[in-house]
Amino acid sequence: MYAVLDDMRHTLRMSWVDPAIRTVAAQPLFFTAAWSATRPNVTRSFATGAEQIRTTSLDALRDGLRGSTPAHDEDDAPDLERFRRTIQAIHCAAPRVLLVIQAWAILARRQRLPGTGLEEPPARRGVPAWQEGILSIPRSVPLESEALLDDATVALGVALTPPALRAAATSPYRLERAWRSLQHRVGTPEWNQAVMSIRRVAAEVLRSLPHPMDLQWDVLPRRGLTEDRRQALADHLAALAAAMPVSVLGASALAEGYGVAHVPGDW
Repeated sequence: MYAVLDDMRHTLRMSWVDPAIRTVAAQPLFFTAAWSATRPNVTRSFATGAEQIRTTSLDALRDGLRGSTPAHDEDDAPDLERFRRTIQAIHCAAPRVLLVIQAWAILARRQRLPGTGLEEPPARRGVPAWQEGILSIPRSVPLESEALLDDATVALGVALTPPALRAAATSPYRLERAWRSLQHRVGTPEWNQAVMSIRRVAAEVLRSLPHPMDLQWDVLPRRGLTEDRRQALADHLAALAAAMPVSVLGASALAEGYGVAHVPGDW
């Protein structure tokens, strides 16, 4: 599993393992098979599609969802620069994680993605140098932040707290300002439209990938992936897939507010 997770980090260009992906790793049989089916499709179309998702998210925030954002020059904490790079990394990686989770949600339902059959060069691999020092999304945060994260997760209606908010939660003050910048937008017609737009773009990207994605459902049950486990995993992945557009929007909002919404040159 360590080798698979490490390969995934370098293929998706993240210095950490996204929390959504980590939850699926609890089912190693499915996890390794699903990544083997997905990895060949991390191609030029995959990278371009992820950028389309990121752009769709930013455009929504800059147009109909425009509102107050946490100004980075008000935050003088000693770890500000590292936090800004963390948010930038999450902002860049979130669309890629969305595509992987959405693909896995389809595979877990015993469905397949046919692929276009066109050959493409692989996308750029390797964790960018500017992500150095970003080890992971924090799992342990102050109690004050934990309570606010719970409230935000419920208000967002998602199964998993957006990583950008969890990254902000190392400082309760920073998290409070970050959540305040999002809270008034959640549930508005513009917010719901942005979520739907991101989902639509993601579906189009998955249909544009070159290689078919399918799992060997005649083999996996014999190795221990029972039908009950598959169904539970399919339900879990459906919930994660529903949460992914919200994670993308949250990352974009904080990246915009902290002045790091641009994509670095070596991304």
